[in-house]
Amino acid sequence: MEHKDFSWIVLRTFNRHERLLSEFLKEKGLTCFVPMRYKERLAGGNGKPKQLIPVVHDYVFLENTLTKEQLEGLLSKCRTPLYVLKSKETDCPFEIPSREMAEFRLLCDPDFEGLIEFSLNDDIKVGKEVEIIHGPFSGVRGRLYRKQKQYWFVKTLAGLSVELRITRWYCKPIDEKEN
Repeated sequence: MEHKDFSWIVLRTFNRHERLLSEFLKEKGLTCFVPMRYKERLAGGNGKPKQLIPVVHDYVFLENTLTKEQLEGLLSKCRTPLYVLKSKETDCPFEIPSREMAEFRLLCDPDFEGLIEFSLNDDIKVGKEVEIIHGPFSGVRGRLYRKQKQYWFVKTLAGLSVELRITRWYCKPIDEKEN
């Protein structure tokens, strides 16, 4: 079977129902994910084991393998209230390219095992577009900025951002020509 890179769309639900929506989509055989992270919950003075919680509540990312009509038909059957996140300018769903989604999942999907290729370079300027070249996030592209004497890497998709503290030596600048 030939693998095809599909774009992704963003679904928003209400009242922290992202897990219910995700389960519905998975039952229908679709690929989706909810940005998650591990957090240790404390109860009184005793620490509970780490729990997997959403990074951002109410958002589910769906691999766009269906036609517009199929998607509308499927979502109309879902009992969880939702809507498709759309661009204000075009009124079309935000489409996230497969590579950008892989980078985003690498940052906030504990089960993601995708690989991203990278190459080495240097000469970083803060606020510039960069690519991480060392560590578990190698190959991920985003922006580097400085806040309170520390460097931060930011990955933004469809208006949502994930921030990661990083040393600037782990990044290389991206040439304007590459974009």
